[in-house]
Amino acid sequence: MLKGLLSKLKSKLSGPKEEPKPPKPEEPIAAPVSESKPQKPEPKSRLNFTLWTDEQIQGEHALDFLKQGGYRVGATDLAIVLGGNGGSEYSRAFNGTVACTALRASSNNKGEVHVDDPYWGADGIWLQPNFTRNSCMRPVLLPEETAKIGMVAMENWGDFDVVEYGEYPQRVVQYNTNFIKTLEKLYETQALQKTGKTYTFDSTEYNKCDVGFQPDVCPEYEYQGKKYIRVLGREHDLWGGGRLDGGRGFSSSPGEPHWVMVEPIRWYVDKSGTWISEKCLFAGVQFDTGERYDGDFSKTFIKHYLDTYFAKEIETPQMVADRERKAAFKTMKEKLAEISDLEKVKVTIKPARTPERTETLARITRVRHAKATLSAMAQRAYSEGDEEMLKEIGEMARPFAAREAAIRNKFNLKRAERRAKKGRG
Repeated sequence: MLKGLLSKLKSKLSGPKEEPKPPKPEEPIAAPVSESKPQKPEPKSRLNFTLWTDEQIQGEHALDFLKQGGYRVGATDLAIVLGGNGGSEYSRAFNGTVACTALRASSNNKGEVHVDDPYWGADGIWLQPNFTRNSCMRPVLLPEETAKIGMVAMENWGDFDVVEYGEYPQRVVQYNTNFIKTLEKLYETQALQKTGKTYTFDSTEYNKCDVGFQPDVCPEYEYQGKKYIRVLGREHDLWGGGRLDGGRGFSSSPGEPHWVMVEPIRWYVDKSGTWISEKCLFAGVQFDTGERYDGDFSKTFIKHYLDTYFAKEIETPQMVADRERKAAFKTMKEKLAEISDLEKVKVTIKPARTPERTETLARITRVRHAKATLSAMAQRAYSEGDEEMLKEIGEMARPFAAREAAIRNKFNLKRAERRAKKGRG
């Protein structure tokens, strides 16, 4: 049956003229004892993001591409709008953009957090963890996380690759004043179409260190095939809103509305498997709420923000569908593992003429229970066009088919032996 599904799926993916009909089962299959809908995965099933560290930038464990291209990094327009310091025209990042102040997940013996600041040279500066809203954030995915993605590289830049993964608001709509007026008019009349997705930032002013996170939820809108958010400019500190993107001349004022385009996130891929975002993606969020940082990144507020908001909000609809599909498949595999020990599966069988025959029927029913679960998994994979999953289910099904045949053969052999003895008697 699974082979038939696989061949039909290949035909379906190649564009058949007629919709394939559901395959007929080889024989009646016993229904599972209990059928439950796969639960939606919790946020913890999303990727585990962190920030870059001093060790990744300097020393023997430094990332290869940082050795090659340097540690200066540019910021997205959104990061500047959210209060991030855009840096100086005289200090540029590896890709040519103007360098910004970028926070690292490293501490010193004073309980301060390290900030790469182009105004202060190679050593940067150290700040209290609650006085960091003007610093920009550059997310990182470690090898154990990127291994879950398995993405093919988009570009090769010599010693490292560049991939696109996820999406996030990045570039401000600029210069085209008529287009901006159109968006504003549609926004004011509530005529812009919402996608249902939102992005969450911190609305607290940068210098209010004792005030925690105050969510500013920005809906995503779709217009003429592209997606945007509308976000108000935040206040900057004494460095002011810097220039970025090779001198685009963009700046932001407090309370000024900006339309920011949602775009794919580009990641630099190191040989070690670590991914680090091409630019700092956001700002305006405290590294932590206290005055000291003990070096345990897992306890910081920015880690909570990455897990609760960022990891969720970068997901595209396809990423959400893939994650939920994998979670559902994992749930079904766990369910199958529970019933693979056939002796532990409880079944209700009408007593046969002999105890031996009753036990044989029970064992066959248990195998059919497992096959029914596999059949449901196969039908789901087929309906979603997942050839890879369908192949894996086929591999899982082989032992159960063999076990049913072995049970039947063993029973038939014993019955034949008994008949032979009766015949000789």
